[in-house]
Amino acid sequence: MVRTILFDMGGTLDGDGLHWLDRFVAFYRSFGVDLPRESIRLAFDEAERRAATDELIASADFRQMIERHVKWQLEQLGLENRGLEQDLVGAFIPPVRKAAAANMILLADLVARGLELGVVSNGCGNVEKLCADFGYTPFLSVIVDSRCVGLFKPDPAIFLHAAGKLGRDPGEIMMVGDSFDRDVRPAKQIGMKTAWLQGLESRTCPEPSLVDLHLRQLADLPGALAALSPALA
Repeated sequence: MVRTILFDMGGTLDGDGLHWLDRFVAFYRSFGVDLPRESIRLAFDEAERRAATDELIASADFRQMIERHVKWQLEQLGLENRGLEQDLVGAFIPPVRKAAAANMILLADLVARGLELGVVSNGCGNVEKLCADFGYTPFLSVIVDSRCVGLFKPDPAIFLHAAGKLGRDPGEIMMVGDSFDRDVRPAKQIGMKTAWLQGLESRTCPEPSLVDLHLRQLADLPGALAALSPALA
């Protein structure tokens, strides 16, 4: 029986299945920056690399984090433009805030159903800060930030670490995430239940046998859990 649910952060609890890169690609185009997706991906990856070791990011709230991330992207692209920087930050934040507000209600509902909750994220040292910023903290029993613990997805050890912090057998835990390779595959490898957040756009499942629940959006989770285990209804 599932007693604990662990969530990914980026693309899951803050994006409902929509990856940050996909959001940025759409916003660049909406502001007239006609660059190949691969160029934006390289800039995004460079910003991610810098964020992983940046000391200011380790204590940043959501807005501060996005401001630095966008600045680094534009530096990599050679598009250092204050107006564009403000446009991208201003466009990126509101939909994430909207998703976070809905997900805070979801977390409260799951806790009311008697479930224990946590977050396991490949973070930049500020996952606890983000959880507090989004209002998630009161509903969480554990927050595992890869930078803080020195374990990184897709290493199954990060999921074992979370299970150990909770004092739970992996078989009692479900991992919910939007990345098949970083969330679903390693969690299933250690015996956890899995829920793959596919998002609203259709994606082919690499290995259906590894997925216990397929979700289009996080709002589908309570109903899907009830079908999996009627005691949770």
